[in-house]
Amino acid sequence: MLVVDDEERIGHALSRHFSSRGYEVRTARRGEEALALTKVFPPDIVLLDLLMPGMNGIDTLKALKQLSPAPKVLMLSAADHDDVIKGALQLGADLYLPKPINLSELERLVQGCCPAVKPAP
Repeated sequence: MLVVDDEERIGHALSRHFSSRGYEVRTARRGEEALALTKVFPPDIVLLDLLMPGMNGIDTLKALKQLSPAPKVLMLSAADHDDVIKGALQLGADLYLPKPINLSELERLVQGCCPAVKPAP
């Protein structure tokens, strides 16, 4: 799992939550950093913030969907405009979740969206 969020507190909380449940997690604070990381850590699933400095979540989503195999992408954002949500889903996001995130709900959605992604033994 790759967590991409420019807010260090959120990235750390998501990483800690999923790591404590056995997931192998890497974090990035920018889209460019996330794409570089995918070369050495190809993720099955990406938790991706929409609003980030530099390469935003939409541009990062487009690049992630060009990978082979393309990871599942769950967009996370405080922006809850219908046009933004619709655009992200049309570009290949598998789910769009508004912030603040309920960690238990997110974990349930990760498993529902990506049943092949299991915690490491």
